[in-house]
Amino acid sequence: MNTLIVYASQKGSTADCANYLKEQMMGKVTVLNVEEKIPKLNDFDTIIIGGSIYMMKIQRNITSFCKRNKQQLLEKNLGLFVCCYTTIGDADFFETFFDKCLLTHAKMTSIFGGEMRYDRLNVVYRKLFQSLNKIEDFRKGFVEPEINYEEIDRFAKAIYE
Repeated sequence: MNTLIVYASQKGSTADCANYLKEQMMGKVTVLNVEEKIPKLNDFDTIIIGGSIYMMKIQRNITSFCKRNKQQLLEKNLGLFVCCYTTIGDADFFETFFDKCLLTHAKMTSIFGGEMRYDRLNVVYRKLFQSLNKIEDFRKGFVEPEINYEEIDRFAKAIYE
């Protein structure tokens, strides 16, 4: 098995998930940021694509990668994942981010969770969160999001079944 994991990450959670996924998988696994030089897809049996969701959108470079390589991706064992705070996992949610043909073809789709990395926020978002935290009861009932390592383990096992 020769697997390629291609990802895009804004604050680092998706990169961490891609690298954790690599450690759970069998065979030779290459992990690359979509902005790096991607080798020929013909060299891989399995291709896994992931990105982070911000403002209900996945990174444009992930969308472009999928469009540019759609035909080859449809010939591969394919997995798709997103990192975000929601736990919604139905097809309509994923159709917002990935082409329907790729979704239908994908062996696995999953949400790996996410983390709020406050130290990596830009000044505008940092000030926004500081202001929101001053509002009484703003965090009432709020649960800090986390990466779902059990889901990543499940994904790694199921991609080859």
